[in-house]
Amino acid sequence: MAAPRAATTNGQAPLVGKRASAQSELEVLRARCRRQASVIDILGEAIAVLRAGASALKAENADLRATHQRVHDRSSARTPADAAAEDTELIEVCLPLDARAPAAARAIVARGLRDRLPAPAFDRAQLLTSELVANRVRHSDPSAEAVLVFRLGLSQRAVRLEVEDPGHRGAVAPRPPDLNRGGGFGLNLVQELSERWGLERVAAGSTRVWAQVELRPLARLPRPPRINGGALDARS
Repeated sequence: MAAPRAATTNGQAPLVGKRASAQSELEVLRARCRRQASVIDILGEAIAVLRAGASALKAENADLRATHQRVHDRSSARTPADAAAEDTELIEVCLPLDARAPAAARAIVARGLRDRLPAPAFDRAQLLTSELVANRVRHSDPSAEAVLVFRLGLSQRAVRLEVEDPGHRGAVAPRPPDLNRGGGFGLNLVQELSERWGLERVAAGSTRVWAQVELRPLARLPRPPRINGGALDARS
């Protein structure tokens, strides 16, 4: 009986065994490559999402910058008068257009401004109130139902006093004082006591005269007392 052929040659595995082992390793590598390719696809999708999000954030950031610049430009373009108007506290009062009006207006100024202003500024506001109101009482066209509107505006920069009445005729301007009769001092005092003053003819047919007292130094002012909810009507 013949002996079987040797299973090995020089101590090495047969060629068929080597091929089977190589194919098995190749399959393992192929499976690993497929898994890695799947991971790469997932990572690619994630990167695409992140890139889209980054682009959206850049666009949103650009919009925010543009909005901020527009707000900054509008803020820079505001005049000091605009800024002061935003912070102004206003008291508006209707008074009978008669000889009692100056005293009533001074009382409102005293109640609204006392202990809130330096003494010189407070005294000037009181004197200006007297002259403005008395001037309009003297030169307006009163009737039985005539009233004047007195406004007191207070900001961190200035006190503004306004008197509006139904009169709309005649010039409103300083004139040389009459030393014999004692007249003509009113608007001259207004001009001397105020940093700014002026006249407005209102479309409704009334006249508004105003004066302004600047406040120095600029200091934080306390809140004013309330006058019947912020306004007083002397006719009630």
